[in-house]
Amino acid sequence: MDHPVIARILEKLESRGLLPLEKQAALEEKLLGERLTLLPDLMKETGLDCWLVLAQENNEDPAMKALMTWDRRTARRQTALLFFRQGDQVRALSWGMPSQVMAKFYTPSKEGDETLCQGLARLFKQYDPQQIGVNMAPQAGGFCDGLSAGLYQMLEEELPAPWRNRLCSAGRLSTRFLETMTAGEHKVMETLVEVTEDIIKAAYSPDVIVPGQTTTQDVEWFMRHVMAACQLDFWFGPDVDLQRQGLESLSNEGVIQPGDLLHCDIGVMLKYIPVLTDKQWMAYVRRPGETTPPQGLEQLFSQCGRFQEITRSHFLSGTPGNQVFHKAVDQGKAEGLCPQLYCHGLGVFGHGPGPIIGRYDYQDSIYPRGEYPVGLHSSHALELNVRGKVPEWNDQVVRISLEEDVHIGETCEYVYHHQEKLIII
Repeated sequence: MDHPVIARILEKLESRGLLPLEKQAALEEKLLGERLTLLPDLMKETGLDCWLVLAQENNEDPAMKALMTWDRRTARRQTALLFFRQGDQVRALSWGMPSQVMAKFYTPSKEGDETLCQGLARLFKQYDPQQIGVNMAPQAGGFCDGLSAGLYQMLEEELPAPWRNRLCSAGRLSTRFLETMTAGEHKVMETLVEVTEDIIKAAYSPDVIVPGQTTTQDVEWFMRHVMAACQLDFWFGPDVDLQRQGLESLSNEGVIQPGDLLHCDIGVMLKYIPVLTDKQWMAYVRRPGETTPPQGLEQLFSQCGRFQEITRSHFLSGTPGNQVFHKAVDQGKAEGLCPQLYCHGLGVFGHGPGPIIGRYDYQDSIYPRGEYPVGLHSSHALELNVRGKVPEWNDQVVRISLEEDVHIGETCEYVYHHQEKLIII
């Protein structure tokens, strides 16, 4: 496929060190080095002396996505990563089959033909950790619960008692480590969000959408083809749906017609660097003779933008997710809006660790993850909608759904741009 947006995106990725892939691999090494510097403070904060991350080949602990190198992205046979806190430093070791790049960050520690538990017992005897954290925390989400039942059984049966009795949950450490973004990763996310917007704008154009001919699936495949041509990938979808006067529910398939209100949901990812995006933008397909969308749609879009700003004002570091939810929704309703709020962590994973702030199908406090505080230097998907009647559509109820990537510093800020007006096709 040939489209002008491909050349523009490739130029951006190349100028910012994300292409060719050799440069992206070199940047991944730099970013991993920066990420590992988070551990001394986080292990001290969570009271762990050792973090033990275990995995079997083809059954990886999700936390390894943020810990492995570009040349060894998955476990080999049995793999262990061990982090020992020593004062203000952390010693990083690996047990298993090493790789050339992994050895830059982890000291290979397997000796001879020892078993995994023999190796662990030897290292625990050397470092004598009092609290050994393993990733067993179902309440914290799947990415913090990666120790398999089989490996846990092995630890119970084969690890000597002094060390087995010191095992505890590393759920809080895993959450804090995975939700926190480094400055370098945030810079990469800025570029990827910009590229995601480029793809959306190209898709929402007459070059791609011909009313009466183009289907929502055609638009989805255009997005996928652009990503593939730019050596990018998607972590879901992308999805395109439409609302139409007289059509009482969303349609995820069908031919796009004049007067349709389009909505897309797209998440972009790189090959080697685990930084993901997640955005939802909307567009209106003009009817013959129209120059602007119906005023009712524009007013409803403005209401959704207002709810974004309300939510950002409460989306602050240290605030529990449930508190963010209720303060934002209550204020939105007090201002006459009909809002829904369902935000989630974003970065290493598309649906990431940290607090859950409402769910699309459950608009209330979420336990226990809704009680988690918003993490400093974490990124999130600001995902929400506002519903209302549109007079020009015979008072049909329409939903404006938007999603933007935000980063938490002293305040909640957009990672790049955000949609301020309906795109007109």
